This record gives sequence, C-alpha cells and structure tokens, in this order.
Amino acid sequence: MKFSEIVKHFRDRPFFESREVLLLFEEPASQVQARLSRWQRQGKLIQLRRGRYVLSEEHRRSEVADFYIANYLYRPSYVSLQSALEYYGMIPEAVGMVLSLTTLHGGEWQTPAGVFRYRSIGTARFWGYQEHGAVRPGEEARQRRFLIASPEKAVLDLCYLEPGEWTGERLQGLRLQNLGAIDRQRLVDFAEKFRSTKVQRAAGRLLEVIESR
Repeated sequence: MKFSEIVKHFRDRPFFESREVLLLFEEPASQVQARLSRWQRQGKLIQLRRGRYVLSEEHRRSEVADFYIANYLYRPSYVSLQSALEYYGMIPEAVGMVLSLTTLHGGEWQTPAGVFRYRSIGTARFWGYQEHGAVRPGEEARQRRFLIASPEKAVLDLCYLEPGEWTGERLQGLRLQNLGAIDRQRLVDFAEKFRSTKVQRAAGRLLEVIESR
C-alpha cells in the first residue's frame, strides 16, 4: 500500500475511515495502521478522530464540508445553535467552531480541521433538521451535504439548552437578523412540539421581536 494509492482512491472524497483502507488493500491491519500513523506524522493525513482521516490540503482535489465532518464524527447528530444561525445569516458573529446536538453524551473534538462541540438533547426533541449542501451527484457531493437544524429549530434549541428565561431583551441581545428566514407558523408548531413552557414563552417573545422590526 502506497500513499499515492490512498490519494488516488480518496482525493475526490478526502474524508475516509481506516476500515475502508483495510477493505481496499489485502494487508494486515497492524501494517495498515502503522502506515496511516506514519503519513499522519508526515502531515499527509489529518486524523479527526480515531480511525477517521482527511487528506491534507495539498493532496485533496475537493473539500469536505466541516458540517459534514461534524455529522460524521459523532452520530447521530445535526448542526444547530449558533452554527446554524450563522449559516442562515441570522447572527452577525462568526462562531469559530461547529456546534451540534446529539442524543448521546456531549463532547468536543479539537482537530486541525476545526473544533467540533456536541451538546446532548433528548430523543424526543431530536428532530427539526434537514439536509443542506451540494446538490451535484457523486461522492464529492456526498461529503459536502450535511444535516442542519431549520432556522426555527436552531433558535428553539438555543432557548431550550441555555439556562435562564429568554426575555425580549435577551433575545434582542442575540442581534438576530434576516428574520425573514423564520416561518412564524412553523416556529409556533415547533415550540408546542417541544413540550416546554420555557420554549413556548421564548417563541412568543421572539414573535414579538419579529413584529417590532
């Protein structure tokens, strides 16, 4: 197994797993792992998590969406909170990491490809996300598609997970913009589905903020 063969197989979808390499080459697992580790030390590969790699920038022909990596590093998960709000142009600040929700325990991975943080949410509230990203067919497109909360769900996720009451003043403090991205009826429906009086109050106050703009 040569590195040129790795590049040939994965340059169009540079994110891959060690198990895929094992299936491609009939070599002992210990030998495959030793070579992957050596190429990582040489800077040819970036290890995102044990057994999960991306080709270094000079060796890949296409990019992997960081939101795709976030989905794949820790599953099940979907991008939400401030990362989703930034994606929809609803907050002015750059977040600086990818924030996701999962039904598993929360966690964080700091990698050369970025910081990926996960917060836990119950299975009953793990919904309201959709697929976004590239629409071209093929492997390259697959690694540029990702699951992300709708604008309404991203706001409500934030209101649910952050402690304290969401007053109108606190919502104004988010400096929300592009509020046309929010479907008002969907916001109301989602708030009811949350089965949380705190979230329902926050949704009502957010509607007041939207009306005042």
